[in-house]
Amino acid sequence: MGLNRRHDMPGRGNGQGKRESAGASAPSRRAARRRPKPADFRVIVIGASAGGVEALSRVISPLSPNFPAAIFVVLHISPSGPSLLPHILSRAGRIAAVHARDGLEITPGRIYVAPPDHHLLIKPGHMVVAHGPRENNARPAIDPLFRTAARSYGPWVVGVVLSGGLDDGTMGLMDVKRFGGVALVQDPDNAMFPSMPSSAIENVQVDRVLPVDEIGPLLDRLVREPLPADQGALNMARHQADEPDIAEVGNDELKTKNLDGPPSKFTCPECGGALWELQNGKLLRYRCHIGHGYTAESLMAAQGQRLEEALWSALRALEETAGMRRRMAARARKGSWELIAHRYEEQAKQAELRAGLVRSVLVEKIPGQTPEEAADAIQKTAAQARDWSAGKARPRQKVKVPPGPPKPPDPDSNLMNLQPLTQSSNGNSGGSGSRAGKVLKRRGAAERGQNGKKSEAH
Repeated sequence: MGLNRRHDMPGRGNGQGKRESAGASAPSRRAARRRPKPADFRVIVIGASAGGVEALSRVISPLSPNFPAAIFVVLHISPSGPSLLPHILSRAGRIAAVHARDGLEITPGRIYVAPPDHHLLIKPGHMVVAHGPRENNARPAIDPLFRTAARSYGPWVVGVVLSGGLDDGTMGLMDVKRFGGVALVQDPDNAMFPSMPSSAIENVQVDRVLPVDEIGPLLDRLVREPLPADQGALNMARHQADEPDIAEVGNDELKTKNLDGPPSKFTCPECGGALWELQNGKLLRYRCHIGHGYTAESLMAAQGQRLEEALWSALRALEETAGMRRRMAARARKGSWELIAHRYEEQAKQAELRAGLVRSVLVEKIPGQTPEEAADAIQKTAAQARDWSAGKARPRQKVKVPPGPPKPPDPDSNLMNLQPLTQSSNGNSGGSGSRAGKVLKRRGAAERGQNGKKSEAH
């Protein structure tokens, strides 16, 4: 796994830092103390979603009180309610957990939790709490934490992906590996929701896949090893860390025209803007010019959510339309305007028919029916409704004739009581005693009467 790499901090032990600060003035020394110092400890970043509270508690509980690294945690939570995760993690382990604050200095032996509805980002020596664009339909999102940690601390970062749905954290774990960090993933068979760990394993060359109870002891051993000596990767990461992250300030690619990929035919579910398609290895991503980012899986989930919202809105509008038409019909009847009332009633029936179709899409499920079959049935029903509302005749149901020779009539059937039709002398069909003959005789008399009236007119 490459965890025994040594690292000698530049300028440590040679007195260079002391010589430079000895001749500096008091204001400059105070400014230097205020500037973030390069960390000489590891940074642990952990991402979790559904099922993540239990997994996080089991990872944190075995860590020792003198844990010589800083831990950052992102858990997908509701943006409106308060978060009790710091209290839960503090009780589960022996390390104090607090909500991250913007500009707070990073201290080892602490757990920093992303507050609700805010991204948690890591800069050299301090943290940033930002209300930037959502990523993967979440805020806080895991990818921005992993991405900024990798850019700020490079090979000193350990990224951990725990239980959760969809694939948030996969792209960020790619950045952790790209800058020389270590990638740990919970075993999907051990996770309550295996989608996030499975996506990370499929797309990233992870270092270890472990049951959740083995991650904490491994972290406790890992942070006590010498820091890696890959100074080039660290310098490259620090260079990119100076740039503002997209989760911090959004996206200005429309102004700079620095678009990373071709525009797609899809629109952002969050803001409605155009989405650009980005290919990163096997992972397909989309980002709009505002800054909202999605993987393909999270984009499909967001589209499904917006589609359901649109259908519920359509159902509400159709039912309100039907209710308003019936109210107007009742008022018209009070004024003896029957024609107008009838017109309102017909409009209400059409709105109720369409509302029923939308409701069937939302709530009705036929056992054993696949989604494709359900969609086809809904489309056929909608087409029939359009035809009937346009005045077209309803399609007749075809009678299926069983194969083989025709069966003889049932003696007890009413068909045996009908008399056969015969040709009478006056040209009319049917006997005088049969019902069919009487009907045809009356029809012939009516036709002769009409012909007589025409001849008299001439």
